[in-house]
Amino acid sequence: MTTDAIGAVEPDIDESYADNIDDGPTVEENSGQVASRVGRDMVQNVHNWLGRYRAARELSDTFVQETIATFVERFYDPGRLSREAAAGLLQERRHVLLVADPGTGRRTAAVGLLGGAPSPRREIPIDDDAQRLLPVDEVPWSSYGRSAYLLTVPPGSRNGRLRELLIAYREAVEKRDSYLVVLIDQRSLERPEDVAGYTVLTVTAPGSEELLGRLLEDQRARLDVHTLLNTPPLPAMLENATPAQVARLSHRIRAAANDPQEPLAEIVHKAVQSYQNWDDELVSWFEVNSDPRTRLFLVALAFLQGGQATNVLHAMERLAETLKEPADVRGGIGAPGIRQLARNVNARIDDEHRIFFTLPSYDVAILRYVHGDQSKAFRTRLWSWASDLPIRHRGSPNVRVAGQVASAMLAVTLTLPGADAPEVRTLIERWWGYQTLRSLVVDLVTAVAMSPEAGAAMRGRLNQWAVQATNPTLLCAVAAVCGGPLADGYPQAVLTRLNNLAGREVDVVTDGVVEAVRSLWDRPLHRQATLRRVVDWAARQDQWHDVGLRALAAISATSDQAGFLLAEVADDAERQTGLVSAFSLLFTGEGPRGEFRKALFHWLDAAAEQSGYEDLITHLMVRAGGTGQGASSRLARMSHLLYDWQPLARDAQAPAARDLRDRLNERLHRANPLVAA
Repeated sequence: MTTDAIGAVEPDIDESYADNIDDGPTVEENSGQVASRVGRDMVQNVHNWLGRYRAARELSDTFVQETIATFVERFYDPGRLSREAAAGLLQERRHVLLVADPGTGRRTAAVGLLGGAPSPRREIPIDDDAQRLLPVDEVPWSSYGRSAYLLTVPPGSRNGRLRELLIAYREAVEKRDSYLVVLIDQRSLERPEDVAGYTVLTVTAPGSEELLGRLLEDQRARLDVHTLLNTPPLPAMLENATPAQVARLSHRIRAAANDPQEPLAEIVHKAVQSYQNWDDELVSWFEVNSDPRTRLFLVALAFLQGGQATNVLHAMERLAETLKEPADVRGGIGAPGIRQLARNVNARIDDEHRIFFTLPSYDVAILRYVHGDQSKAFRTRLWSWASDLPIRHRGSPNVRVAGQVASAMLAVTLTLPGADAPEVRTLIERWWGYQTLRSLVVDLVTAVAMSPEAGAAMRGRLNQWAVQATNPTLLCAVAAVCGGPLADGYPQAVLTRLNNLAGREVDVVTDGVVEAVRSLWDRPLHRQATLRRVVDWAARQDQWHDVGLRALAAISATSDQAGFLLAEVADDAERQTGLVSAFSLLFTGEGPRGEFRKALFHWLDAAAEQSGYEDLITHLMVRAGGTGQGASSRLARMSHLLYDWQPLARDAQAPAARDLRDRLNERLHRANPLVAA
């Protein structure tokens, strides 16, 4: 992945900021983003980035094919093997330990190996919070039979059991008749060749000039790429450049080459300055332009590029109000007008009165510069203003405007050094109350959390909010993010954050946690880990107990779903013990009520339909009811539950359920210590 900035394009705002929006333009060039064509829906911009991150995590066929299409040949040792030969070695030997350091293009080299392995391919998640490998029995293995897996050992890992863990992973993959590529850096493991069952390979980094040429391959029909690559200062920049830096530079070149008739030296100049975030130009610009009106117009346009120029001007004046600038900043015949402002900020106005910067990726560079040059209080007010842009005086928010603001947030977050994304909270708290903006909020936060640039910081912030935040809106948003695609890359981290939310004892937050559990349960890869966590909650004697019961009810909403749950529990002695504890607590009290009562009825329905579950339910109920003080009362409540599920009056219509009730009731009767005495 690259740190390519996301160019904001498109929406307009009128006097009320978001009402009566005209149809926006269709933008063919998207500055090297994932999508080559972005139309009216700017929400798609954030969604495209999230899709790209997901595809990379899931090693989708499209992602693997695209990677191989831009693959620069390099040698795999020993033997100076080509990519095809090394991929053939993986096919033959199944388990490869690829030793290479981060920043050398090693993940691309690993994907090149996996290109020769069958689908599906998946990246094995790690314990993100602890930066360690998951125990093998907690890995969400694919349920599709033979698969190909990529495992990246956290760089610099000093896990004393690393060698044993790698062998355990290889054995687990071997049982599944599958393929495994393990990426590991040279410092993490002495003598990798001694790890049993693996073929060890090393790989060289790709040549920077060759990689840049390959990434610009589709531009050769309109640009003299060979001459461009030799135009100063590109050769000097490519010396010692990492593959990620080369990829980012390729996007900047694409964005700068809108006019192929422009001299190559000028295209290179713009691309290099854009790559360097226009820092020199912006320092000079702010030194020359001290007029607050001009500066605020620059910042407003950075958010609203592509919109109607008069609407950008109006937004700028509202920004002046938010920042409490002097009254004369907000207009008057003596103040600079739109065309003068456009000229002053390196922008142009087209025939339809839409306004665009003339410099590539300038909008994101401006926001990045402002973030680094102004106070935290300024940034807070700036994003407060931006979060209000989509909000209408009446009716639903303007989703397109919200998409543009979210795109700006994502872009600036990915380009900031040491990205920490604190201002994301502003958008969450302002937008979550609008149903039409919730999916955008979830996509934005998920994209940041899955990004290589800001992901670790955002995932840490999600956990911090889950533990410490007091705003239920923010907590609900965290729950929704945890129930989404973030779980595919970081299942352990997601369940940790849901666990923290489950203990907050806030009804609306609990609702969000239960909904997240339901979402995770609907994806087979996450079922075992989700059930493990939910049963643990239900077995506790504190506020997690009720949350666990509600979550169990949510994933047992029908007899079919109950059957899936029982199937997961049937061969899991640890989960059975947890359910016994949960049932013991439940029936020591008043017994099941509400949703969980219905869920138990679905469990019994599943047992009546599939006789294999009868012994499991009997085992759980007898163990929970017949042990310890109060056993007779618990068993009596269980018996009453059976007759509530299958009343005598319905026996003729449901003979299978009647027989199951009678058999279970007889077992409970025999287990009752008073009867036995």
